[in-house]
Amino acid sequence: MIFLKNSVKVIFHIDLNQFFCSVAMIKNPRLKGKAFAIGRENTTRGVLSTASYEARKYGIHSGMPLIEALQKLPSLIVVNYGYELYSEYSKKFFKLLKEYVKDIEQTSIDEGYLDVTDITLKVNRHPVDLAKEIQARALKELDLPCSIGIAPTLYLAKMASDMKKPLGITVL
Repeated sequence: MIFLKNSVKVIFHIDLNQFFCSVAMIKNPRLKGKAFAIGRENTTRGVLSTASYEARKYGIHSGMPLIEALQKLPSLIVVNYGYELYSEYSKKFFKLLKEYVKDIEQTSIDEGYLDVTDITLKVNRHPVDLAKEIQARALKELDLPCSIGIAPTLYLAKMASDMKKPLGITVL
């Protein structure tokens, strides 16, 4: 392949988009399209783990005190399905990724790095085509949207995955 040399690494950083909210929408499809957040239910104490894109339009974000979020949007729906459910979907996602590479550097429940250099060289796959396949499978099989950054280093791949959300693929 002309676009790769043996000395150039091809690193993917894959980040599940609004992971906790995505899992919540799998559990309760009625949440789709609604302003909701993951936090402590039936209280005004605590902080939010994350917020749906619809809630983010109102300035609601992860780490925000719940009381402040409710002041910004009194109709905010707050849910929490427990770590076990989120962990289950994380495991399913990383199992899917292991079909491509054995060694994954998982950096949190919803993101990790893959060195796909061997796949792109040995199997003659263009990195963007591979990223599109992984992204499509995660969405179709698990209902989990993700963004993928492609770069020669971990740092640049992480930067790239943050550039286009949701469902972005960025090459640096």
